[in-house]
Amino acid sequence: MKNQIYHKMRKRKTEDQIKLRQWSNGIKLISWILIVASLNLFSGCMNYFKVEKATGPVAENINILNDQDKKIILHLDDEAWHISSITLNERFLDASIEGDYISVLSKPVKPDGANRYRKKASNDQSRVLNEVHMYTTEMSRKPGTMEISVPLSGIQKIEVYEKDKAATAGSYALGVLGVVAGAYVLTGIILVLTSCPFIYTNDGEQYILAGEIYSGSVQPQLERNDFMKLPVYNQHSKDYQLKIANELKEIQHTNLMEMWVFDHSSDLEIGIDKYGKYHTLSDPLTPISATNFEGTDLTGVLEHKDSLFYTSSLSDQELPLTDGVTLEFAKPDNASQAKVLIRAKNSLVLDFMFGQFQDQFGKRYKRWNKKQSKAPEEQLMQWKIDQNIPLTLSVERNGSWEPVDYYHVAGPVAFKEDILSFPLTGEESNPMKIKLEAGNFFWEIDYVGIDYSEDKELSYEIVPASAATDQSGKDITGKIRKDDKKYYNQTQTGNNAVVTFEIPENLQESRSIFLHSKGWYHILRDPSGTPDREYLETFRQPGRFNQFVNEYIQKLAEY
Repeated sequence: MKNQIYHKMRKRKTEDQIKLRQWSNGIKLISWILIVASLNLFSGCMNYFKVEKATGPVAENINILNDQDKKIILHLDDEAWHISSITLNERFLDASIEGDYISVLSKPVKPDGANRYRKKASNDQSRVLNEVHMYTTEMSRKPGTMEISVPLSGIQKIEVYEKDKAATAGSYALGVLGVVAGAYVLTGIILVLTSCPFIYTNDGEQYILAGEIYSGSVQPQLERNDFMKLPVYNQHSKDYQLKIANELKEIQHTNLMEMWVFDHSSDLEIGIDKYGKYHTLSDPLTPISATNFEGTDLTGVLEHKDSLFYTSSLSDQELPLTDGVTLEFAKPDNASQAKVLIRAKNSLVLDFMFGQFQDQFGKRYKRWNKKQSKAPEEQLMQWKIDQNIPLTLSVERNGSWEPVDYYHVAGPVAFKEDILSFPLTGEESNPMKIKLEAGNFFWEIDYVGIDYSEDKELSYEIVPASAATDQSGKDITGKIRKDDKKYYNQTQTGNNAVVTFEIPENLQESRSIFLHSKGWYHILRDPSGTPDREYLETFRQPGRFNQFVNEYIQKLAEY
């Protein structure tokens, strides 16, 4: 009897040591990530500027900028010079060349969106804020001198670099975990992802990661349709090639892969919602204002598709179960529907913590997972909603928030565009107020826009795969051409297939291409130890998973 008790105690001690070691490894991993993220965020370098185009008479603008003692940079073709001693007459600008222009920035300037500059004692790039860039098509130079003459008629544009206060302020609100992705990549922790099939598109020279498909469909009854907008590398190319890859510890089951090809005028943008309905956007509006739930201004962060994103932020206060953004948009009086377009993705925090949750089942994980595979779809989806995993869209009506729909999980590897529409009842606030909300640290939001225009009818082509071969050269085309009981099964890490689509000739100004896919995947985990059933029962409660994540983060802080 004593030996039995001894062996039980020893076994329990061993299991506790394994759990402690796993927890310690998690602590070390996330702590290292937090340190890297903190250094990146709080090194005083998150400053941004934007490009403003001068309007009005050229000569008048030059005089004003010259009086402000701005550094004038003249561009001609691929050359640029710093010029001074500027004088103007009715037709010409005369000046002296001070020297070749050498940018203090390490990256090219984006004319649209926020541009980052560093402000360090050793490399103070804030000098860029004093620059004015003038672009001309012609210039003459007096032989043997540095004197030049530029026809005013040849000056195409004048760009002024100014501090982007909104983006700079917003960058400090991104939170320490806003750069977790970078830290994960640095450490090679991408292997712990519980994601889904990766899609790579061929640009003619190489395969480029486009994103993930049917994220979150971790059981057969959660199999769903997915619509991913793909880059268009050549408007008139007849072949489009992509690769579907299993790069994780999963078994992936793909039922369907086909292209939806839209040819349209250049003034339209196309989106497809989770119901398979396409929408046209002819006048998408950026937010008048955008704040997180603490009131921090994020307008400059969310008004551009530039990968400057918002995720939750750490604080000394008790962490909330949910977080998100509240936005205001102008609303026309005659609007009958609203279409909300986002560019977002899930965080690696959500991915990592979902794996930690699964590990709580220990040696009973496989039995639990098998039971999950037989549970009703409605039950599984309701649990996700109760734990605030999808991104919920709400609208303010009569002074109260009313949920209208939610965006499917997008995966943590690449930003994805998604769209939802809802009818307007006349009870909405003006300006229109919408809210995007999910579990704390679960989502990273890059852009939010709204469009009130009526959807235009467009013809489009649904293009099946013309060829598909896996890594061994086996033809798997028949398994992905139709929505049926046939699946392309990627059973091992490294399995991949190259899929080719023969798309029609483009007869319009622009083209939009979407990958329509359908499938599900099974996560492979092998945790050990004896689960605490009473503890696991608590996860049936709404918000319990959110609390579990916060508890983990708080323990990291204590550690």
